[in-house]
Amino acid sequence: MITTNESLLERVQRLDAHEAWKEFYDNYWAAIIRYGRKLGLSQTQAEDVLQETMVDLMRILPKFEYDRSRGRFRNFLLTIVHRKAMGVFRRGLKNSNVPWDSASPMEIEEAKQSSLREDQMQLWRESIYEEALLEVSKCSDIDQRTWAVFEAYVVKKRPVSEVAEGFGMKPNAIYQIKNRLCQRIRRQLNWKNLD
Repeated sequence: MITTNESLLERVQRLDAHEAWKEFYDNYWAAIIRYGRKLGLSQTQAEDVLQETMVDLMRILPKFEYDRSRGRFRNFLLTIVHRKAMGVFRRGLKNSNVPWDSASPMEIEEAKQSSLREDQMQLWRESIYEEALLEVSKCSDIDQRTWAVFEAYVVKKRPVSEVAEGFGMKPNAIYQIKNRLCQRIRRQLNWKNLD
């Protein structure tokens, strides 16, 4: 499960928060674009949604007071991203000229309290998960064969007997690969994302 990195939220509120903003951007840029693409935006439109979202967050977060009892930060962030993406659809844009409008205080408050529909949250989770998968797949200490086994069994959901036969391995070895790499993906999700 995604956990809150409240210290990152605190660091982006400082005047000299360049490194914190870079970390925040690095944590979320790919997931925001992936989410936009899953909604049907073009790559350019998804990139514009990312830029609009970051501009709003740079305006909102320095004064943001995180109160876990009022909701999760990921819901707040997803609401902003989703609204930016829906704005593209509502305006019926055929190109990437997304206006740089800002959220009103009422929208900010509504975003904090909003309960997201489960399908939106599922797309967001998938985007975050796919980004974590990609990052773990690039780790230099995971050989290509191990990743191929994991991908066949976990990602493509092929039966363990078929994967074991195809790779000349015992089913127990497949389970061990799955457990080891799933732990790494969970660590990546916990380290990278805010609750």
